[in-house]
Amino acid sequence: MSCRQLEWLGATFALLGSFLLATHCSWADLGFYSYLISNAFLIVFALRKKLFGIFTMQCGFTASSLLGIVYSQF
Repeated sequence: MSCRQLEWLGATFALLGSFLLATHCSWADLGFYSYLISNAFLIVFALRKKLFGIFTMQCGFTASSLLGIVYSQF
């Protein structure tokens, strides 16, 4: 997969996650899974491009996505 595809898939899933969470409906928690997918794409993108600040940020966002998934189960 090209860096361009990784970047756009990461951005698309991040936006989808934001819209899902903003709905506050019964399936809004799926936004955290969308964020997690986005994090994976953007981590690979950042590593390929050697963008270590973006990589670090995405690792932190991955932790917050995982927290959101865990706490949405309660």
